[in-house]
Amino acid sequence: MLYEDNYPINFGLTEGTSKAYQIEQQISYTVDDYQYHNEIKTEVRVTAMQKKAASLIFSIQLLKQWQLKNDGTDAVDLSMAELRKELLIETNRQGKIQQVINLPEIKDHWLEIRPAVAQKYSGNEALKELINDAVLLLYTDGGLNVAIQSSYLYQAILPGLLEQNFNKARHYTFNSHREIPNAIGQTAIPFKTMVKLADYDEIQHTSLIKIEGEIDHEHFDQDSVTEMFSELLDVYNLNAHVDGFHLESHEYGRDGMPLQSSQLTQYAIEGVLMYRNSCILTPLNH
Repeated sequence: MLYEDNYPINFGLTEGTSKAYQIEQQISYTVDDYQYHNEIKTEVRVTAMQKKAASLIFSIQLLKQWQLKNDGTDAVDLSMAELRKELLIETNRQGKIQQVINLPEIKDHWLEIRPAVAQKYSGNEALKELINDAVLLLYTDGGLNVAIQSSYLYQAILPGLLEQNFNKARHYTFNSHREIPNAIGQTAIPFKTMVKLADYDEIQHTSLIKIEGEIDHEHFDQDSVTEMFSELLDVYNLNAHVDGFHLESHEYGRDGMPLQSSQLTQYAIEGVLMYRNSCILTPLNH
């Protein structure tokens, strides 16, 4: 139970700290009569490489990845995962992702695997276009940074909650936000969130932080969504109002590395669209 006036969450993250995790994602959506479901299990190793005055550098190595669907766009995602076999990510002191700093090496690796990827998808123009879009992120200023910042997998590891201060006067909470880019077509969904220190164990030095969010309709482009589905379904004056929520839970140990985390985003347009994305991080024993 929380009873102190202030809880400055200043985890003792040290250089060289390393842990392995499994991250399990489940993505489901229904659009009109079309249904999609995929499950992805990824094993990663996270290492705190360097602490600077204003930033932290983490190595995130992709150890293994399995997914339920291996065709179409999912096959492309799996092929391009090779480029994420090790990312060096710079964050601010709170652990919020700022940039991928080994981009030159990733570009070099793309040139190495490009012939094999080109041969694999030589007969499929639609998938070749998806690959080109993915590669374009590497050569667009800040493109890969934006993709990593919006990834549920990397948010599970680095949600930006280190060195926060929770105080009793504000009920151990503060306001924040989370945006899901390209959530509905090209339209992003912004969520207004409340971050709360739910529990703090002074003996074990563990902290449980929970986040609840609702759609920020004031900054959400509802008109674009309505127009898109009206044209897609050929329905005049369609009611395409979007409802949804976003939840997160993050538990930290004394070393500043996550003990576990979960994320759940769900939104819907009644009778038209239902989307659900869950992401759960748990430690591996090896």
